[in-house]
Amino acid sequence: MMTEYAIELNNAGFSYVNDTPVLSGISVGIRDGEAVGLIGANGAGKSTLLKILTGLLPHEGSVQICGMEVEKKNLPSVRKKVGFVFQDPDSQLFMPTVYDDLAFGPRNYGCSAEETERRIDRALERLDIEHLRTKQTIRMSGGEKRMAGIATILTMEPEIILLDEPSITLDPCNRRRLIEILNEMTETRVIASHDLDMIMETCDRVILMDGHTIRADGSARDILTDEELLASCHLEMPYCLQRARWHS
Repeated sequence: MMTEYAIELNNAGFSYVNDTPVLSGISVGIRDGEAVGLIGANGAGKSTLLKILTGLLPHEGSVQICGMEVEKKNLPSVRKKVGFVFQDPDSQLFMPTVYDDLAFGPRNYGCSAEETERRIDRALERLDIEHLRTKQTIRMSGGEKRMAGIATILTMEPEIILLDEPSITLDPCNRRRLIEILNEMTETRVIASHDLDMIMETCDRVILMDGHTIRADGSARDILTDEELLASCHLEMPYCLQRARWHS
């Protein structure tokens, strides 16, 4: 099935068993190659939306990935298209060493030994973390785990990458490297984050969530400079914009 969107939701939603709504009336399309920031206060539903896109949570309405409905029969195919970087890197890493974690996905998708090695080498090189190849995951810092977790997704070579608070635990140098990596990517990216300065640097488009639904959807500059809109959703303008205002 052909579609102009890599990700498309029509009147999508999610509620807990007691019918408490977490998301409702979500209708949005994200085109191939777009970098989209997903922002909102705590509890706005950002992480829930990402989990719906990978089939980790059930949903109401229609959710499609590359023209495929996200439903049980399609999940293997959907998950070949989508890589999800969890907010907690310990949810991403479960093997003894970084190498083992990086090899796990390609091996399970039937890649040859040579192809698996190529993917591992490329992921480590892209993130500049070759030194972590044989490191035991239990001996890594939070920032190292974060970068290794992203590398596990890159070895799968997905068309769509979903990242949930990717800059958490990163020191300034690794945060800067992450921003560079995100800007070098050609894959479709959806980045959920409270780090609005990072969103400003990596995304052309922003979706602002509030009240269990989409409050605004537009260019990153239009939304992230709208102080009144952000304040009404319990957010503040990126620090870089505030600083520019102070010095103007």
